[in-house]
Amino acid sequence: MEKTSLQFQGTQDQHMLIVLIVAIVLILVIWGVVQLVRRRIGYGLLCLAGALGPVAFIPALLVDAAVRYTSGRRQGAQVSMLAAGVLAVATVALASLAAGSPGAMWMGLLGLQIALAVGLFYSAVYAYLGTVRISALMALRCLAILALMLGLFKPVLGLAPDLDANRPRLPILVDRSASMNTTDMSHMPNRYVQAVQMLSSQRERIERYFRPAWLHFGESLQTAASFDALAKLAPAGPGTDGTNIAGSVKRAAGDYPRSDLAGLLVLSDGIHNASDILRDAAVAAGVPIYAVGVGSKKESLTGLRNLAIHAIDAPLEAVVNNVTTIEAGVRLTGLADIPARLALIDGETDEEVDARTVRTSQNVAVVAEKLKWTPREPGAAPRPRSSDVYKLRVAVAPNQAENVTDDNSVELHVLLTQPRIRVLCVEGSIRPEYKWLKRLLASDPNIQFLSLVRVHDNRFWAQGAIAGRQLAGLPDSDEEFGLFDVMVIGDLDREFLTLRQMARIRKFVNDGGGLLMVGGHSSFGPGGYGGTDIEQVLPVVVGARTQPQEKTPFLPRLTAAGQDHPIFEGIGGYFTAPGRDEPDEQLPRLPDLRGCVSVVRAKPGASILALHPLARNEAGPLVVLAAQQAGGGRSAAFTADTTWQWYLPLRAMGADSPYQRFWGQLVRWLANVETKSREAKPSVLLRLDRSYLKTGDDLRITARVQDAKGRATASAQVNCTIQPVQVSRGDEAPPESVPLAPTMAGGIFRGQFRTHRQGKYAVKVTAADEGGNKIGDDSLHLTVAPHSKEMDRLARQDVTLQLLADKSDGRFRDLAALPDLLDYIVKLQRDRGGLVLEPKLVPLFNFPLLFLAFVALLTTEWLLRRSWQLH
Repeated sequence: MEKTSLQFQGTQDQHMLIVLIVAIVLILVIWGVVQLVRRRIGYGLLCLAGALGPVAFIPALLVDAAVRYTSGRRQGAQVSMLAAGVLAVATVALASLAAGSPGAMWMGLLGLQIALAVGLFYSAVYAYLGTVRISALMALRCLAILALMLGLFKPVLGLAPDLDANRPRLPILVDRSASMNTTDMSHMPNRYVQAVQMLSSQRERIERYFRPAWLHFGESLQTAASFDALAKLAPAGPGTDGTNIAGSVKRAAGDYPRSDLAGLLVLSDGIHNASDILRDAAVAAGVPIYAVGVGSKKESLTGLRNLAIHAIDAPLEAVVNNVTTIEAGVRLTGLADIPARLALIDGETDEEVDARTVRTSQNVAVVAEKLKWTPREPGAAPRPRSSDVYKLRVAVAPNQAENVTDDNSVELHVLLTQPRIRVLCVEGSIRPEYKWLKRLLASDPNIQFLSLVRVHDNRFWAQGAIAGRQLAGLPDSDEEFGLFDVMVIGDLDREFLTLRQMARIRKFVNDGGGLLMVGGHSSFGPGGYGGTDIEQVLPVVVGARTQPQEKTPFLPRLTAAGQDHPIFEGIGGYFTAPGRDEPDEQLPRLPDLRGCVSVVRAKPGASILALHPLARNEAGPLVVLAAQQAGGGRSAAFTADTTWQWYLPLRAMGADSPYQRFWGQLVRWLANVETKSREAKPSVLLRLDRSYLKTGDDLRITARVQDAKGRATASAQVNCTIQPVQVSRGDEAPPESVPLAPTMAGGIFRGQFRTHRQGKYAVKVTAADEGGNKIGDDSLHLTVAPHSKEMDRLARQDVTLQLLADKSDGRFRDLAALPDLLDYIVKLQRDRGGLVLEPKLVPLFNFPLLFLAFVALLTTEWLLRRSWQLH
């Protein structure tokens, strides 16, 4: 059914029309006022009513007719009634023609105002002519004005075709599966949003040329009530964990008559993982399929926006009041150049212990950061703990664009140990180096310190105590050597040590003790230690008593091994090193040391950690610090002796000063503190390699067991169970037992578990001794998410989309080329005879005929006026 509309091709200046109408209204008002002044009250009121238009003039005519009739002027009353009727009909007719057309409305108002003005003037001037003659003159004048207006405005009648009958259907299928939630570039929205935004930009064209059906699909095809409803959806939720492109195309084509379809428009990343065969579906559709590819074709650039704790490297034990380093790897996907906050959190108080900012310029990357934690010894009112297992949590703050946040944190349990490192320091005199070192070690809460300082001959002055005991002289028996972990030999000549004592020191080191010799006038070669049992366990060849003292001031230069060694952890920037000829300029400058003892060379197998930057001998730069594993113990040689100068200018830094860090870390390395747990309670520690995984993934479980005497034991009976806490309906199952087997490392048990059901679980490990007595237990939470086949590969599959297009005589284009693809579809429909969308225009005017009519009407009126002898 065609729709008609009135249009104008001529003068469309509404301002000009309004000016003409206002001018006529003013003339009528002025003329009406003049008539009122002349006491022609009735006529004056009719003029004023005419100025207000038909709405006021028609009632005024009816009133005038009534007045005339009551006064006996029936002929005049009939004229007024006739004029009111004609004007009412004209007004209704013009209103219907002008509906929806501003130009027609203003033209109709102008015509009515002119007719009113003509009628008022003729009725006043030629009232004596009678009704017939006045009507004839008015009709001729109004028709002449109508001919003039038609010539000016050039009206045409528009016959618009029925658009619904001419526009073909175009089902538009938008992929809403989980893979469409992928973010290919961090500054762009996900694939689904990109597709919707592109459709929105072309929506006006689509709805102009086609009757679109807005559809979306994942595992099955769904219908959206409107485009706005489609835009509000997200590629997540039920039915999005798979993509059935073939089934969706087949169903969409079958829902409409083939002759009524322009084709199917499919926007997808091409990831098809259903059993339906694409080739068969494309052929069975029977209409062209226009496939539009969304997303990146490179797997390395794809991924859902996500932050996840990828891996944690943390020691199973942490020493109280000592810095523990925990390395966390964060996997950032789709968040290039967007910072994320990584934090180490106290699991018992939820207080933040340490934090770092992680960032990457890549779309997918794993960024590793080191977090520092210093567990403190409980005070007078410690938090109650059932054991020495401390609970931590490593977490990265969620990004608002993430769909999954369960993988943003990992629970971490660490066994606290409180090894009181027992240090014996032997000195030949009370020199500055000894005084400041004694003050440092004696104030360390994790060190029990005892010193022996020679005061005369073989007499020594004991300061401090170990386990409440003091020594009257140098240790000589196994019991006395068993009192300490580390022995420091300072400026003491070897003549004050017996051969038995030196042999016993060698045995002490080989049995697992730590030995340090510090530079002085009577240490190393000048102290006579060449060829002794002590030299055998030192990492350097000390040489003869004739070895010189190097007095050139210097700041030690670290070697590559020294940069990475625990002794210099956190303080390497204060020294020069390979690739850095000056210390870190942002750190305070350390004073130079005043010299060192010259040793011959480092032994094979020893690690040279620091060298003299200037002085050399035949073996190369002089060794300042060397360390080695000696038998079951460790030994170090530090040839300088004035490190106390580092303490004074930086004492305000407290425990973080390079002086305290250097000596504290050196002593702890010598003591091998990670193997000591003298004060530990019986405990069981559980460690999972991750807290979040997918069904089908393997979970690695580690347990560390310490018996009632605080010793790591491999003979314990260890049981591990995985108890469902929250699982999906129908997946309820009893707890599963996971066998844990002892490893070569003492007290460490390991096992592996493959998850098959999604949900939340509690992993619990329990240990008992050989007698069946419970040692302890520990538990951690585990989240298992369903494996999504959508996530196996995320790169756009152009082969799939090209196949759909080729087998259906359609086209395949990238999302950016959607406007060109629509142009092609529109052209194809026009070539086939469809898409007749432009209205047919029928002119309602003929300019030459209108001009002739205008002249003829005015001429006829003139002749009548002449015939009736009118002015």
